Amino acid sequence: MMNRSLRIACFLVCAASAAATSGCALSVSAETLVRYEGTDETVRVEYLPTQSIRIVSDNGDVEVRTGNVSEVVVTFSPFTMRKKDENTLAVHEIEEDIELAAKTEGEVVITTQRRSGSSGYLGADIEVILPAKFDGGLRVEQDNGSVDVDLDGAPSRGTTVLSDNGSIDVVGARGAINVATDNGGVFVDLDAWSSSDGSISSGNGAIELVVPAGVDGTMTAHTLNGDVVEQGIPSTWATAGEGSAKSYTMGDGEGGLLELFTENGDVSIAVK
Repeated sequence: MMNRSLRIACFLVCAASAAATSGCALSVSAETLVRYEGTDETVRVEYLPTQSIRIVSDNGDVEVRTGNVSEVVVTFSPFTMRKKDENTLAVHEIEEDIELAAKTEGEVVITTQRRSGSSGYLGADIEVILPAKFDGGLRVEQDNGSVDVDLDGAPSRGTTVLSDNGSIDVVGARGAINVATDNGGVFVDLDAWSSSDGSISSGNGAIELVVPAGVDGTMTAHTLNGDVVEQGIPSTWATAGEGSAKSYTMGDGEGGLLELFTENGDVSIAVK
């Protein structure tokens, strides 16, 4: 097992019992938890042309970007939350109760997986650096934590991000786009419009979409509690609807259909 020596971060949060009753405001009876952090672990995996990347995270932030590398470089930063005098338990959790892996199974698969029955506070932040010429598909499956993807300039073939809880930022996406979170805001900046259908959605949070001016396809935007907000929409786009539900035809409308939907928040569409 790789070294996971412990360090203590000066970050306090309310225990779950306190957060449920007082909106995470400290009181006499409330307990605080300290974030304990293990040593970062870096793994390098060979990357082959057109190979896809799949990231599966139980708990922790995920960051994906391109860089001056020829392999897939993955850095795990494990952590857990415990009372300030429970460092021994924290060490045990980080060293024994979470498995961190990056390997090739046809595609490159990167995972953090807690042992059954382990603390829900246990997790690992994941940083992934891809080759600048990454031309595969990217898929992120996130249980809890933010997802930040920057593929600007890379000829990627599609991006899928599915989150149970956390904000999502995607920059430089090409190919089919499918992004969804149950709770959190979503920002997507497209480098190119896809010929395939796609969707961007949030159960609770605003959606911001940025698209190139010369796209060809169709789009719908709908929010149950908010407005559809436009910025710099070309006069050549054919639009229909108003307020909280609108549809668009761009160019000849021969490209894919992109559906934007949130239950709570504005849907903003900007053209670059």
